[in-house]
Formats: sequence, structure tokens, C-alpha cells
Amino acid sequence: MSRLQRAATLIESLAEHLGMVDLMTLERIKNRWHTLIEPPTSFNAQPTFFRNAQLTINVESNVWMTELKFLKGTILSKLGEFGVASIKLRPGPVQWPEQTAPPTPDAALIDAALTAGETAYVESLSADIKDDELREVLCRTALKSFARMKAISRL
Repeated sequence: MSRLQRAATLIESLAEHLGMVDLMTLERIKNRWHTLIEPPTSFNAQPTFFRNAQLTINVESNVWMTELKFLKGTILSKLGEFGVASIKLRPGPVQWPEQTAPPTPDAALIDAALTAGETAYVESLSADIKDDELREVLCRTALKSFARMKAISRL
């Protein structure tokens, strides 16, 4: 047994003796949350408490609460490796550290430049509109919408 394995065994037994296993499990879940649960969902829900194999998750809003209720089974299956047997969703604050905060939509839009083909497609949609001003506004709006959808799909 290597030194690292012995240290890990010692830490685990110490944590068990001090009743900190659930706290350690919660921290492990938090550290992997954004890889287990895809953004933007992961940024609108936060694991806050773990005890007796039940994970309590704070949820940012009623809209996200509804979304997470639909995803409950999927989330539970992804958290099985941590010994999570059930999930309790509750409204509450979601406060991720700055380094894990979601990218702002405006910053994502800058990175989501449309290809020439996508731009040509959007322009072809408004080609039959006779009013120049209306055609320009609709084209600009559609381009912005496509860029936003592209940016969101990258989050």
C-alpha cells in the first residue's frame, strides 16, 4: 500500500470517526456538479446538504424548480456514485464562487459569431420583404437570435 493510499485510508477513517463523511461527500458532489449536471441547469441549482443518502439542492427559481423536477431521475442516476439515494429540491439561494460562475450571455454572444452560410440563410429569410427598413430590422433581429441560440448551446 502506497503512502498516498494509507493517507487516504487514514483520512476516511478519521472523517467517519468525526461524523464528517456526509460533509466530505457533499463537497465531492459540489466539486463535480458542473460536470455531472450540464449548464445552464447546474448554475441555477446548488447542492447544499447531504445526510442519510439524501441530497438537498437549492434551486434559484420556480422555473428551474419545474425543470429540475423533470430531471430528478437523471440527476439521481448521475449522483449514484456518491451514494445519493434521494433528492430533495427546495427554493433557496444559489451562490457559486466567481471562478465557477456561468459566462454572461453577452460574452458568449461575442464568441458565437455566425458563419457566412448561417448569415446568408438568415438574409434569405427576409429577402421577399419589400419595405427596406422592416427587412433590415427583421434581418438584424434574426441574426441576433441565431447568435444567441448558438451561444446558449455552447454554455
